[in-house]
Amino acid sequence: MQPRWHVVAQTVAIVGVAAGVGAAVYLQHGTIGEGLRQLGSIKWRWVVVAGSCELVSMVALALLYRDLLRANETRLGVPWILACCLASNAISLSVPVIGSGIATRRTFRRFRQGGADATTASFALTVAGVVSTVTMATVIAAGAALSGNPAAAVTGVAGAVVMLGAAVAVAVELHSDRGRTRLVRIVRVAIGWSERIIRHPKGEPDVLARNALASLERMRLGFATTGRVAVWGLVNWWADVACLLFSLWAVGLDHLAVGKIVLVWLAGTGAATLTPTPGGIGAVEVTMVAALAAFGVRGPDAITAVLVYRLITFKVIGSFWAVAYEYVDRHRRPHARNEGVAT
Repeated sequence: MQPRWHVVAQTVAIVGVAAGVGAAVYLQHGTIGEGLRQLGSIKWRWVVVAGSCELVSMVALALLYRDLLRANETRLGVPWILACCLASNAISLSVPVIGSGIATRRTFRRFRQGGADATTASFALTVAGVVSTVTMATVIAAGAALSGNPAAAVTGVAGAVVMLGAAVAVAVELHSDRGRTRLVRIVRVAIGWSERIIRHPKGEPDVLARNALASLERMRLGFATTGRVAVWGLVNWWADVACLLFSLWAVGLDHLAVGKIVLVWLAGTGAATLTPTPGGIGAVEVTMVAALAAFGVRGPDAITAVLVYRLITFKVIGSFWAVAYEYVDRHRRPHARNEGVAT
């Protein structure tokens, strides 16, 4: 149960964002109307390519989870994981503020139903988050470098190096008794803080910490698996950037440099992360249109391109497929409802 002031603050933030977006729509209603009318004249072949890029992005995420789970001897099929990711993504986009947390808990439960133990499921989600952060740093660095901002590029690369350095340090510490003792102490403190702040995970911190390290030692993350996981993380982000690129091409905006497109994408991603509305609706569109306008794109063209991109990234068709897949999967094995293993 969230504190009352948290609920009030979230409500005020959502109302504030909605009011700001409403004011922007009212002031620019003529330009927005022209942008909407242009949807009928877009180049549909590039819309199809953009949609394919978004599908590739989600498949890469499913492959990333598959390899992490397989490293701990949990085997799940790619379609099964893809359906899980799409369903969780739909929850994350539709529920304001806490949507990502609900989606993560749902993914955790689905992995458990698929045969992973609690520690394996937690580490698959945690390591995937680390990989996602490291590989997104490449997008930040590339955008900064292509836009002529070397300081920002260095910052992005430094972030990736720090994350990789931390992963290497953990791997080194696992190879000695003294190192494992230090890791248990650090993880125990982190779990204690987590239990006090978000009341999760439940259990004795020392036992949870030792179980977590035991799971890490059990994982077979060789060079081949680590390399594949890194590739899937890169594809996941860069395929989404490509989706924006081809959404712009669908409106005839094929003259923008890649660096500018990456910066527009980063602006939208940042707005989605910081905005309390479901999926960043309203704020993301305004932010991306403003970024395109700053690069000299006409208002109606920018609005049309952003709408195409956003409609694709909401993955409506994929979400319906995921619901249907999970429904059929549950009823295909009436004697193994809670197993959820894809064959």
